[in-house]
Amino acid sequence: MNPSHRHQDEEIQRFTANELAQHWVLMITLTVLALTGLALFAHGTFVGRVLMAIEGGMEARGAIHRFFAVVLMLLTAWHFLYAVFTERGHRQLMEMLPRASDLAGFAGLLRYYLGRTPEPPAFGRFTPLQKLQYWGAGIGSLMMIGTGLILWFHTQAMAVLPKWLFDVTTIVHGYEGLILFILLFGWHLYIVHFSPGNFPLQRTFISGRISRQRLWREHRLEYRELFGDTPPAADPPRSNQEAP
Repeated sequence: MNPSHRHQDEEIQRFTANELAQHWVLMITLTVLALTGLALFAHGTFVGRVLMAIEGGMEARGAIHRFFAVVLMLLTAWHFLYAVFTERGHRQLMEMLPRASDLAGFAGLLRYYLGRTPEPPAFGRFTPLQKLQYWGAGIGSLMMIGTGLILWFHTQAMAVLPKWLFDVTTIVHGYEGLILFILLFGWHLYIVHFSPGNFPLQRTFISGRISRQRLWREHRLEYRELFGDTPPAADPPRSNQEAP
């Protein structure tokens, strides 16, 4: 059998088209919101002026930012309905719930990413870091939506909110966006694409598929539920694999 065909046969579908679509919309939306927000946040710097020019000036920047803010709100509603009212979505949400064992797993996973251990601990469907990223992005998005709505409808908000709360909202919205940007485009990119075993690109976010070898290495408890205790065959040499 051709090695590339064998490699394809050893892949399994990990995420559905619905889940991939949600991820892609979130990725694009947060990227645009971060860049348009950074243009305003750092408008007095060289980076801010460059971004503002690329985005078409202050008025166009604001329109783009608000459009994708609406997209983020719609995506949040989409994900909520999926996670609560579909069987698979609810099952995924239950797998994402934090557990006491995640603390020890978190420490073990950090040792693996730092090269201190050859293999990560045995996890189920999601690792502690994946859970942390999920809840961080979810809570961060809700905070951005809430504070963003106050700033968007500032005239109405100022009529019912004290001035100090409005000022705090402005600070929180700006810095929360900056922190979310750093976490997503720094930490998240490293874990998903640049960490051991994933460099230079882990393609699950494109295809939704994962090899049995990687499932065994990173989600061994889930692998055992699906395929038993027999380890998968070794990955074929990279030169024999199909091009991405």
